[in-house]
Amino acid sequence: MCSAEMTFQSLIHQYEDQLAQSPVLAQSGLLKPLIVEPLKIKQLSFRRVQLSVLRADLLHPKISGNKWFKLKYNLLTALNSQDRTVVSFGGAWSNHLHALAYAGRLLGLNTTGIVRGEELSPDSNAMLKEIQQQGMQLNFISRADYRNQCRVRGPLSCSSDALAPTCSGYIPEGGDNVYGMLGASTMLDADQLNALAISHVVTGVGTGCTFAGLRLSAPGHITLLGISALKGSWVEDSMSNRLQAHPNWFNKSQLQNWQINSDYHRGGFGRVDESLLSFITEFEDNTGLQLDPLYTGKAMMALLDLVNHGAIPPGSHVLFVHSGGLQGKRGFEPINEYGVPNGTLNFTK
Repeated sequence: MCSAEMTFQSLIHQYEDQLAQSPVLAQSGLLKPLIVEPLKIKQLSFRRVQLSVLRADLLHPKISGNKWFKLKYNLLTALNSQDRTVVSFGGAWSNHLHALAYAGRLLGLNTTGIVRGEELSPDSNAMLKEIQQQGMQLNFISRADYRNQCRVRGPLSCSSDALAPTCSGYIPEGGDNVYGMLGASTMLDADQLNALAISHVVTGVGTGCTFAGLRLSAPGHITLLGISALKGSWVEDSMSNRLQAHPNWFNKSQLQNWQINSDYHRGGFGRVDESLLSFITEFEDNTGLQLDPLYTGKAMMALLDLVNHGAIPPGSHVLFVHSGGLQGKRGFEPINEYGVPNGTLNFTK
């Protein structure tokens, strides 16, 4: 389908041309450019910081956020294969599998989801039920087997520059491969960023696939700031290794002008606390912009705090990437009659 010598721009043009030939995708709205909306927040205005939001959450009612962008080139390889089958991985409240199931049905692909947790079934929650209703075959396996499956299949899923056709049937958890990174890069339009005089792009970070894609497309003078949903400085080290693995795709300023902040994970992936939940509720009431507790809630909370402490200086224009994920917001479990959620989301189970 491609060669390692091709530039990432030529790869993207090739893939986008192929996707544009699909009437189904054109009718779905999935090929439309993302909307950028200004968002006024008194706290930021006081600090003379302008905020705009990249509304990936509005792209599609079911295949929303960054999930489509990480999936689309992976799905293209499946469309060009003989068996038109895709296998991927996720947890009980996986937005990734949810998006894949809907996209697979839309495109007429066979999909299989390997789900972490042998005790689960399609009736365990609304997300799994919806996934099955879209025609995805669900296989529930133990956590140990799941780790082994991901360890075996993940590296085969195009982790190097060479996009081998043999990896087309498997998509790693979260769409985290080179196809996913290239797809995520199309979330941003460099000309639009320059026209809006964007100084910073802020996004939540999980696997880092979307972050790497955004760094690929954002001009080097724009600071890319990731807010990690995971514990540990290893996240930043891992990102450095990921970017360095593609030296021909990034210029010097792109490789230097980025940060991953690990101070706002609220206890780690899938963990929340009372401060985060209160912030999300108040923010949604004040702005009308819904946030999820895994990524966008933590990232927005971090953004306001960083502005307050001067880490994002006055005069900045920040683009906040709303990566969607609102379907999985249903993964809270109330612990009392007031519906107050506990500190652990079902995503971690």
